[in-house]
Amino acid sequence: MDFTTTWADRAAELRTADGVPERLVWHAREYRVTDEPTRIEDALGTLLTHPLPVRGWRFQGTSDAAAETLVFDLLWCDGGWRVIRTYR
Repeated sequence: MDFTTTWADRAAELRTADGVPERLVWHAREYRVTDEPTRIEDALGTLLTHPLPVRGWRFQGTSDAAAETLVFDLLWCDGGWRVIRTYR
């Protein structure tokens, strides 16, 4: 899997319903969440003996405008959502 995100392009706007991601705005594109989002902290919890103080999501998003589908890893840091990594 190729990853495409650099540290300079991390800022994102996450739109949720009942706390679960529905849409993501990143690089002036809107992505619709097209799978079941997974909490990053839940995924890490299966590997660790105690939870880390992280908050984030992994999900697949599809841009209607560009017909592009990516998997996103997002973390909450410095008062905003940051795209940590994307996968094609």
